[in-house]
Amino acid sequence: MDPEQQAKLLEAMNALVEGLRSDMTKHVEKMDARYDAIEKKLDAKKKADEAGARDRGVDTSMRRREDEDADPVGEERHAARRTAADSVPRSEFAALASSVADMKKRQSRPMKDLNAYADAQARADSVLRALGTAAEPPMAGEDLVAYNIRMHRKMQPHSARWKGVELQLIAADQLALENIFGEIRADAMTAAMSPGDAPEFQHRKVTKTMPGGHTVHEFIGNGTIFKQLARPVRHVKYIGPRWAGAGA
Repeated sequence: MDPEQQAKLLEAMNALVEGLRSDMTKHVEKMDARYDAIEKKLDAKKKADEAGARDRGVDTSMRRREDEDADPVGEERHAARRTAADSVPRSEFAALASSVADMKKRQSRPMKDLNAYADAQARADSVLRALGTAAEPPMAGEDLVAYNIRMHRKMQPHSARWKGVELQLIAADQLALENIFGEIRADAMTAAMSPGDAPEFQHRKVTKTMPGGHTVHEFIGNGTIFKQLARPVRHVKYIGPRWAGAGA
């Protein structure tokens, strides 16, 4: 699955989650309104009963404490919320949870994979910088093979043998693919370090990062600054007295 398909899948899952959350919220709000009305009726009935008991001289303090401890309306409201949550099919939640877990697994790579990505980026960057560009880091959810293919596609136009070849078709054979990557990088580096058809005295700047971390700048082109500053070449046509040559 390419990054664009993963992004569409994630967007669809988010839409599904928002839809389920909206439905649950509406259901809970409806149940809250219903139980609020029931609670008001129960409160009115309780007050009427207490007023009648006071008129008959009955102590209602103990009954009030028991009613507060029981709180049947609160319990029914929590039960309604649990029912609303359980009303969503479990299969949909299971599929959604599995997809989200897979996406998180792809985005959170272990250290071993991070080292492999860093090595691949460094190899590609050493050639692409010589071509005047750079290797960007991998995208979210992009596996190592897809990342290598994306980086080497930028170098393919400089390889006469592998130019125009669809690398994805060779991805099943990892050994062959790595060999092809090496040939593409070698051809691209040769092209980068060759002046080619550049006009005379025009140079292209190549920036390299050495193993020690320092930066080296090289200029690739035709002709040198010394040749450019030199005086025009003059050719000797005759050595000797001019009068002798004229009288001959």
